[in-house]
Amino acid sequence: MKLPYRGNGKIYYKGKEYNCVLYYNEQEGGILLKITVKNENKLGDYLEVPLEMPYLCGQLDSGFKFTLLHLERNGMNELISYGITEYNFYADYILCGIGGEASREQSFKKVSFTLSNIVAWGEESVYTIGEKYELMGKNEESRKLIINGSDFSISYWVSGSMLPVVEHDLLAEHIDLEQHGIFDIEFSTEQGLDKFLEIFDKLKRLIEIAVRRRLNLEKVEAYSSEIVYSIGDNTTIERPIDVFGIGIKAESAIERPTNDYQWKWISFSDLIKNNSFELYFEKHEVLAPIVELYLEPMYINASSNTRIFLNIIQALETYHSRFITNSLDRYKERVEHIVNGRPTDEGRLKKFLLANSHKFITLESRIADLLFAEEKVFFDTGDIKHIEFPAVIAHSRNYYIHYDETLKEKFKILSEEELQIYNRALLQILEFYILKELGFPIDTIDVKKKLNDRWGKISDDLNILNLSRSKYNS
Repeated sequence: MKLPYRGNGKIYYKGKEYNCVLYYNEQEGGILLKITVKNENKLGDYLEVPLEMPYLCGQLDSGFKFTLLHLERNGMNELISYGITEYNFYADYILCGIGGEASREQSFKKVSFTLSNIVAWGEESVYTIGEKYELMGKNEESRKLIINGSDFSISYWVSGSMLPVVEHDLLAEHIDLEQHGIFDIEFSTEQGLDKFLEIFDKLKRLIEIAVRRRLNLEKVEAYSSEIVYSIGDNTTIERPIDVFGIGIKAESAIERPTNDYQWKWISFSDLIKNNSFELYFEKHEVLAPIVELYLEPMYINASSNTRIFLNIIQALETYHSRFITNSLDRYKERVEHIVNGRPTDEGRLKKFLLANSHKFITLESRIADLLFAEEKVFFDTGDIKHIEFPAVIAHSRNYYIHYDETLKEKFKILSEEELQIYNRALLQILEFYILKELGFPIDTIDVKKKLNDRWGKISDDLNILNLSRSKYNS
């Protein structure tokens, strides 16, 4: 990443003034600050400035004020012939237009986060079609309130280009219109930027579950009641503060998806209807590691089938321990409750669910319990019988973790090729329980249809594959 030179200036720390050189790339988020200290016939003090700083305020010679957040020293250079020591720092974020000799980190009331390629999923536009099929701008802003808590609120709206308003604008060869989905996070009292980023990171992961792809944050603007434009005698409006930094990339710097099939999984309306935003934030602390394991392949290019398999298994095991039980005694009580309602299958079902859980709850038991799902849904396990599926998955997990070849002699182990198929079965189970925690009514046809449309029938796919192989390989 190239870091363009932005200018020389001053930074202020603990009552001292230092010379500095600032570099940053607003398109991709990289920030570098060089603090220069003049020395008289000696080497610089290694701890003249700290190795880490939560924030730092400064001003360039051009008058541009800035505040850097989360600085970490990455090097120190001695320019002996000039009698200068350079202290180099990378920063996570830069707040443009505020800083100077300020002695505190700026707080904000509201921060707007603009996401790339989210408008179709958000189901809102700044435009509408008139009675004569003409394109028109909407008269009122369409804003959806997602969360309205005592501490903070989250709303979604769309910003877009203005339609031409004078005839001269209509004479261009190309008239381009753009619109962008924006999430506003607003606190009841002003907070540091970190608080907003923490809330947004949680929100972003929920949306990534829904759209089934990694999202790009392309723009961040912060607002404070202390930073305003004055209009007239008594009128003021809050001035937006541009924020650049880690995880913020201009839309031109990313590759846009070329299809919209992802919107058919979980829509914005689905999340609103099932109160999913509220439920997700309530459960986030417990749900977070499961979501991270589920989303990780989206963040890693070309993840292997083995890695995806191990991620899914870990997510399922974590889900069962956190949302069902991690106590063997309570699990045995759960099994008794389940089998008592099904006397004809009592012995067989009990053996299936307990699955060698004598001293602790085994992975095989957890998979069996999640697969059984209290008979609220049927999960397709392909060519593997339901009753054998948990054991095959548990033995395969043990093999790919420990790489013990003797396991292949004792048990069926899924091959790399088979993992590609059966990862779909495991993802279907995991997504079922994620939907459950997001408030979706799991015993409805709608949820089952979503899962079937998403993954298809593994048994049918395997039958077609086997027929093809038997026809052309015989």
